[in-house]
Amino acid sequence: MLDKLRNKNYFRSKEIIMTHMKKLICLVLMFSILSCGNNTSKETPTETKVESMVTDEAPEEVEEENEAEPDAETDAEVDAESEEDTEPEATEEAEETAMTPEQIAKAESIIASVDKAAIEAVDAKKLFRMHCAICHGFKGNMKVNGAKDLTKSTIDLKDAVAQVYFGKGLMTPYKDVLKEEEIVALSKYAETLR
Repeated sequence: MLDKLRNKNYFRSKEIIMTHMKKLICLVLMFSILSCGNNTSKETPTETKVESMVTDEAPEEVEEENEAEPDAETDAEVDAESEEDTEPEATEEAEETAMTPEQIAKAESIIASVDKAAIEAVDAKKLFRMHCAICHGFKGNMKVNGAKDLTKSTIDLKDAVAQVYFGKGLMTPYKDVLKEEEIVALSKYAETLR
């Protein structure tokens, strides 16, 4: 009889643990979505692929047109296409550093006002794991919710401080979350991931 009761309690406690685990998983997922912002404004890669596959013409019509026209691309057309392919990279770099002059000035004043000893006292790796790794990943190259690849970042310290302080795109502004020395230490840590 005692063994039966123990088995019932064992299974009951196992059910309680599983229920709590499910609740915990839901809370973690909600936190990750809220802390990185929602990505409803941008297209998902699958939407882009589906849209690129859909055309106004039937497939047979497209094949007939291709057969009628010979391959007559000139070197100038090929060069023009290759130039178009390189333009998005340049605009990505411009977007990466596009902070307003006021934001850059504020970042410079933060860097100037923070004591070097205070920066060194901050555990920047721990802060990065707590606040940044959910979107950027522990190595800085995960790129979730539109997060930039920090291993390929070319921005300087003042731009990084401005982005952490004011946020950018879906990135949360940390001006009310972290102290100024923590923001500078976090930005310096992000530079070490390159």
